Formats: sequence, structure tokens, C-alpha cells
Amino acid sequence: MTQLYLSFAVIFALMGIAGLFGNTLVILVVIKNKSMKTPVNYMLLNLAIADILVAIFFGIQFIVTPVLDHPRRTTGDLLCKFITGGVPGWIGAVTSIFSLVAIAIERYFAVMFPHSIRGKLTSTKVIMFVMTRWFLAFLWAGVGFFITVYNQEINACVHNWSKEIYANLYTVGWLFVAGIVPLSIMGILYSRVVYRLWFTEQENEATQIALLRHRRRVTQLVIAVTIVYALCWIPELIIYFLGFTGAMKLTQIHFNIASGLVFFNSAVNPVVYSLQSSTFRRHYWGLFFSGRNYRSNQIMPKTLERQSTAVIYLRAQKESANTKRIVPLSEGSDYNVGEPSEMKRDSQ
Repeated sequence: MTQLYLSFAVIFALMGIAGLFGNTLVILVVIKNKSMKTPVNYMLLNLAIADILVAIFFGIQFIVTPVLDHPRRTTGDLLCKFITGGVPGWIGAVTSIFSLVAIAIERYFAVMFPHSIRGKLTSTKVIMFVMTRWFLAFLWAGVGFFITVYNQEINACVHNWSKEIYANLYTVGWLFVAGIVPLSIMGILYSRVVYRLWFTEQENEATQIALLRHRRRVTQLVIAVTIVYALCWIPELIIYFLGFTGAMKLTQIHFNIASGLVFFNSAVNPVVYSLQSSTFRRHYWGLFFSGRNYRSNQIMPKTLERQSTAVIYLRAQKESANTKRIVPLSEGSDYNVGEPSEMKRDSQ
């Protein structure tokens, strides 16, 4: 074992543990808390599943495979395609990117067209979004299942293209699929969302101010996740593109750095949620300290805050002929719009 391998193995192991632990917490937070079961959070849950896939298979590819007494011939090829070559991990990485695009689209419609029925995310739409993301990710990154084989000479899993032109096209394709296209879409959508939330005149009613604050918090969270994605993926794509153009001769350390950046992106997302959202922080702690003392100390202040907002709004409703109402559910969820007779608050 070389010093290079040991150094990267330690780094990758730490990121793998952090990614598995953190993203599992995200999944548990959304599943176990009724107030967290919103369209955006379900998308973050899907993102966490994709990130777990990255943690598992990148860990195998960069920690286990180099020291494994790898089978050869057909068995070795099959093992490279489905486990040791990291192909499922790259499918998870692409799914993460497509998930961020879907979240940007959801935020755009929620902010720009809040009263549009077509823009509302129902459970059916969320399921369709999820299935579409995984299907498209499989179509793109799943190519690895067909081209990954075991090379006995260098004792590693490699891509075996029938023609070099196909390899070149695929490399350039990654630049667009994982970089230019998603960043352009998210940049355009979030620029409009930010302008609407921060730079346009808003209504001064109490509930509208509460709704505005909520939307700003959610938007800040998903933009932070997007920025981390850009900081991690852009250098990775540049490294491979420079290698493709011949401007840089790629070595093992370049491949490790590029893949490590993608790995880091998947591992750090739960930390971003914690830093950007007090609701996620509260529920993270709630998974470990679920006693009544914790719930009363941590949850009730927010509950009282929501009740106060609801009371203010109901008083205003008595003086208004408008029959619609907005009920804040929680800091980390979205707002429901409906008739007064349907009004209720989710318990935590």
C-alpha cells in the first residue's frame, strides 16, 4: 500500500462515515416527523438516498478495490460493473444533481406562482419527479454497466470503449449533463426567485410577512446546497475536461481528487441543512433526545409562535371578506392554502 493510497483511504473513509450517518439522519427526520413531510423535504430525502449510494459505492471503489484480491475474467468484469467499479455511486451522484434541479423548479413555482394549481406539488407529482430523476440518471451514468471491465495488468476497473470517439463524446457530455445545463437552469430560476423574495415590494400583513420569511429560509437552504454542489462539481468537471483536451496529463491523484470532490458534496449536504435550518437542527437532536423535557423545551416555543401568528391572522379574517387563509405549519415545512373550515395545525 502506497502513502498516496493510505492518505486518500483515510479521507474517503471519513467522508463515507459522515455521508452515511448524516444522510441517514435526514431520512429519519423526514420520515418520523409529520411536520417535515413536505414536497421540498421529500425531495431532500430522495437527495439523501442518492448521497448514501455515493457514500457506499465510492467507499468500495476507492478504499476496498485497490487492496482487494480481485477476481479476474468474467467474474471480475461483473464485479467491476456492479460493485467495485463504483457505477451505482455515479448513478447516485447524477441523481443528486437532477434532484437539485427539481428542487429549483419546485421553489420557482412555489414563489413565482403561489396560487397556481398547476405549480403545486402533489404526492403523485413528487413520485413522478423522483422516478424521472432516477431513470434519467440511470440512462446517463448507467453506461458504466456496459463499458466497465477489470484490467488484470493494472489490477483495476477501467472503462473499455470500442472507439475512442465514444469516450471523448461521453467526457464532453458529462460537462453538460453535470455542469453547464443544471447550473444554467438553477441559476436562472434562483435569480428570479431571489429577486422576487428580496427585491420586490411585499404585502405588510402579518401572515404574508410570516410566509415571506418562511420562503426566504427555504430558499436560502436550497441555494446553499446548490452552491456547495457547484463548488464541488465544477473543479471535477474541469479536471476531466483538461485531460480530454490534452492540456493536462491525468494521473491517479487527479482521478482521486475529482472523485473526492463529488464524494465530499454528498457527505456535506446534511451539515448544510443543519447550518441553514433551525428546524433540521432541532429534529436532528430530537432523534437522540426524544424525551418530553427535550420536546417541551425545544418544540413548544415554535408551536406558541405559530399559534400567535394564527391568532393574529384569524382576527384579521373577521374584518375581511376574503374566505381564503394561510396556515403556517412549521419553520421547515410549507404553507397550506384552503378554506377556513379546513384549518388545522399539525402536531409535532
